Amino acid sequence: MATIKDIAKKAECSIGTVSRVLNFDESLRVSEEKRETILKIAEELQYEVKKRHNRKRRFNIGVVSMYTTLEELEDPFYLSIRLGIEKNLNKDTTSLVVIHDTASGFEYNKLKGIDGLIAIGHFTETEIKKFESITPHLVFVNADPLPQKYDAILFDGEHAVASVIDHLVELGHRQIGFIGVKAIREKKQIDLKEHRYGLFEKHLQAKGIYNKEYVYHGGRTYKDGHKVMKAIIDEDHLPTAFFIGNDSMAVGALTALYEAGIRVPEHLSIVGYNDIANAEYSLPPLTTVKVHTELMGEKALEMVIDRIKGRALPLRLVTPTTLIVRKSTAYVNGKT
Repeated sequence: MATIKDIAKKAECSIGTVSRVLNFDESLRVSEEKRETILKIAEELQYEVKKRHNRKRRFNIGVVSMYTTLEELEDPFYLSIRLGIEKNLNKDTTSLVVIHDTASGFEYNKLKGIDGLIAIGHFTETEIKKFESITPHLVFVNADPLPQKYDAILFDGEHAVASVIDHLVELGHRQIGFIGVKAIREKKQIDLKEHRYGLFEKHLQAKGIYNKEYVYHGGRTYKDGHKVMKAIIDEDHLPTAFFIGNDSMAVGALTALYEAGIRVPEHLSIVGYNDIANAEYSLPPLTTVKVHTELMGEKALEMVIDRIKGRALPLRLVTPTTLIVRKSTAYVNGKT
């Protein structure tokens, strides 16, 4: 019968290393290649094969959110991605360490010892380099800063915006406005690349109905949406429909319209973006683009574990979007 000494000799390493690998010692610093070599030799020599099959490797995964915990609650898009990760976590094989941005930056010390990292949102070059110094196994969600090096999970923004414009045009709208999320994260001057506006402009220009006078850039929260819409109402220059960059702002805009006695959708149609939990329960229920954030979180978890296991080539996954038509959009002037 084979011994640890036999395995060590064939694997060209110490008996101690073999013993720790076969006992799945997570504190052992050894390359994945060497670990797999030892396990393969042990199996070939029929050394404690059953024990190896009964023990599963544990993965320690870090999750970094670009938002603070408060910002995550105010604009729950990234929160729902993180919850998608946590919902699909197998606690028997995987542990999770979550950190958020803070007034003093990220608490990188909490990520010590992680095997891989999921970065949700947009980050500075300095932050990304710090991530790289912690682990080589990175997956970015809703951003793709280094496509030749790391995995990225995005959603189909092109189809999302096209479906909104087509829906509103089919309802007879030709005066279509836009309220975008803040393009710059002021705290760190990260360009969030507001893709929605560029696509909005592109699709309306193609239909010959783009009007820059109906374009506004506001913020990202309920309060921002309320404030921007109130200012637009005061200008007394409303289009017949608005496409708003996220649902939190859209719900705030609905409140401002209600307070001004402007009925939705009879007087003005509203379309949001993301399909957050309370979009269905706003007054009226919000027509919006569903971004499958839980799926994005689920796939991020799968991809980072796949990278830890040894996949070398980076992948770029684009998830679909779906237009959810509810009660906040209607034909212009009530026409059918």
